[in-house]
Formats: sequence, C-alpha cells, structure tokens
Amino acid sequence: MEDDAAVGNLLALSSGFKVEASDGLVGVVETPLFPPDQTMPDFLVLRVGGRHPRHPILAVALVESVDTNGRVVHVRGLRDEILRFPEHLPLAI
Repeated sequence: MEDDAAVGNLLALSSGFKVEASDGLVGVVETPLFPPDQTMPDFLVLRVGGRHPRHPILAVALVESVDTNGRVVHVRGLRDEILRFPEHLPLAI
C-alpha cells in the first residue's frame, strides 16, 4: 500500500470514486466512515448494484492504492468476496 497517511487523506475525499478489486469493478464509494475525532476514515461504505443497491462496509486496511486522476480505489480481494461483506460495522467489545 502507498504511504498510509497519504492514502488516508485521499480516502477522506473518496465519495463517488469507483472501487476495483483484483478481478473487476465492485461499485462506488458512497461515503467514508471516520472514527471519533479522526481525519482519516477506517471504513468505506460502498454502493453496489442497480435498482436495489447494497451497501457493504469495506475496511480501509484492504485498500492497495488510490488513483485520484481516474477516481478509482484499488482494493485487495475478489469482487464476489467484497460483494458479500456485511452492511453493518463490526461490533467492538
């Protein structure tokens, strides 16, 4: 992954960017999610599908790079795996 701080700053402004897995397009970043009092997101809410979209939650730890010119977030993993991610944040205990 690129410099973590640089990627985090880019991800903070990534709403509307395409999300691409190693085997193809997954969807679009709906919104980044930030921990309290932080400027870098720890999760991205994705929008996938057409008429009835799903909104899987992607951990930014899976981000490999961000292409600002092409407005694309490249992530580790396969498209089908990411499409099956839950639509809620993991529980913190």
